[in-house]
Amino acid sequence: MQSIQKILLTASLSAALTGCNGLSPEGVEVTDSTSTSSTSEVSSELSRPKTYRVTIKNVTAANALSPPLAFVQSSDFRLFEVGTPASAGLAKVAETGGTDVLEAELRALKGIKAVAKAAGGPLAAGETRTIDIVVPAGTRSPRLNLVAMIGKSNDSFVSRAEAIDLGLADIGAVVVSLTNFDAGSEENTGNVGDFGPGGHPVANAEGLISYDRGLNARGNAPEIIGWGSTAGIVRIERQY
Repeated sequence: MQSIQKILLTASLSAALTGCNGLSPEGVEVTDSTSTSSTSEVSSELSRPKTYRVTIKNVTAANALSPPLAFVQSSDFRLFEVGTPASAGLAKVAETGGTDVLEAELRALKGIKAVAKAAGGPLAAGETRTIDIVVPAGTRSPRLNLVAMIGKSNDSFVSRAEAIDLGLADIGAVVVSLTNFDAGSEENTGNVGDFGPGGHPVANAEGLISYDRGLNARGNAPEIIGWGSTAGIVRIERQY
């Protein structure tokens, strides 16, 4: 397994995209269903590319998310492992929101099938952003993951420990709550001057990726920017 490192049924998209109540950190909501495809249908599906629309919503009270980077992978790939050091690319996303190094890391890997980044600047609280990503023909068992920095933090980011099976989106729309992680590459001071590109305190950095502990209340950042247990929610829809 390469490393650079349950299903939750609900009734409507609006309930999931206007808040995160009822969604577990790694929850998935399938909002429609169809019967199982025949062998010939599966063969036909593999013979052509597929486009998926990924819509990300910032559900914090007053924080921001950096423009998310989404990618499609083979089923045996992990962006990271909790308890191990972050790659240079992932650390840069978590510290500054910059994705150039991570994009280069991903594109160099055989298991990565597509990479796409949301256009525009940071997502403000309550804002949504859409990415259309194309899965090449012949891709078997594609899975999707994405990553974005929690903007007003030291090195916190949103992603998935386990990537999302895109086969679920072939059945119907899927809504996923992202998990908050700490890259371990910076000290969590909770001081505004240390957030984003403005500062990179490393004296007491953990050195390993962990589940995020939230805003350090001992710093000078206002409590309202705290990001809670879920900072982002994603909806995935098959387009064609």
